[in-house]
Amino acid sequence: MAYQSIGLGTTAGDGTGDTIRSGGDKVNDNFVEIYTLLGTGSALTSGISATSSVVTLAGPTITGVASFADGSVSAPSITNTGDANTGIYFGAADTVNVTTGGTKRIDIDSSGLDVTGNVTATGTVEPAGDTAAGDNAAIGYTSAEGLILTGQGSTSDITLKNDADATVFTVPTGTDDILFPDNAKALWGAGSDLQIYHNGSNSYIVDAGTGNLNLQADNNINILNNAGTEFKAQFITNGAVNLFYDNSAKLATSAAGGTLTGVWVQTANIAADAITGAKIADDAIDSEHYAADSIDEEHIANDAVGSAELKTLSTLLIKNSSGSTLKTVHGAGA
Repeated sequence: MAYQSIGLGTTAGDGTGDTIRSGGDKVNDNFVEIYTLLGTGSALTSGISATSSVVTLAGPTITGVASFADGSVSAPSITNTGDANTGIYFGAADTVNVTTGGTKRIDIDSSGLDVTGNVTATGTVEPAGDTAAGDNAAIGYTSAEGLILTGQGSTSDITLKNDADATVFTVPTGTDDILFPDNAKALWGAGSDLQIYHNGSNSYIVDAGTGNLNLQADNNINILNNAGTEFKAQFITNGAVNLFYDNSAKLATSAAGGTLTGVWVQTANIAADAITGAKIADDAIDSEHYAADSIDEEHIANDAVGSAELKTLSTLLIKNSSGSTLKTVHGAGA
């Protein structure tokens, strides 16, 4: 219904205006429309109240568009009564901002979400995309790579720290290396700088400091060939060491805390003149270590056997180049 105006006439008392009855009917009709729109028809229930500067709506339902001024970081346009510097404002086109205490906390624009301050989540944070080379610090995920950490720093791209804010390891800038700092464990000692890296052809575990590189395990430590199936060496829990051929046949074994014994070196692996007198300890080679006919004329240097070497000789065979015995000498030596 359109608003109904009461006719007042041209001048007072000229008899041209609405009668009292007709005017009262218009008043009633106007109020019925207002009470119907803002209440039950007989009572107002809209929650509207007003002062000289504030209109209050108690629990309104807005079916159209509510427009607000831009506001600012210190005076947001959508705010809380009694806390005027906290709320929502519109700092630029296509941008929504949230401010608390007059400080911007959240920007939402066409590029995404930008948060100033710490982010605390009571649930999980699950990224759904890959990171990019230009990301300063990003967490990503792909179905092939799983969790991805990407960073850019002047010294390190990624730094992992413990709850004491001490560095556990770093990935140096622009590398695929992992660097462990000094004293990463007290056992390693000062200046141990454990490095694990690949140089394009070989992989290395390096102690770049002044200490030792120790391998320690509760069980055996195995060193395998590139097939991963054949032992090269095995360090046993009790302190013994096993050496193996490539075909996994045992080469030698040491007792716990002892030295390796029975190590064989094939003659094909010994270079000519590699073993000299200086490398053979006194009495290191005795008769039981000579194979039959293993020492012939060409392996005896001139004057190599003198009276001093014949002191304990009981039998001496003198043979020609064909191996036939020319002379047999029996005696106790000189």
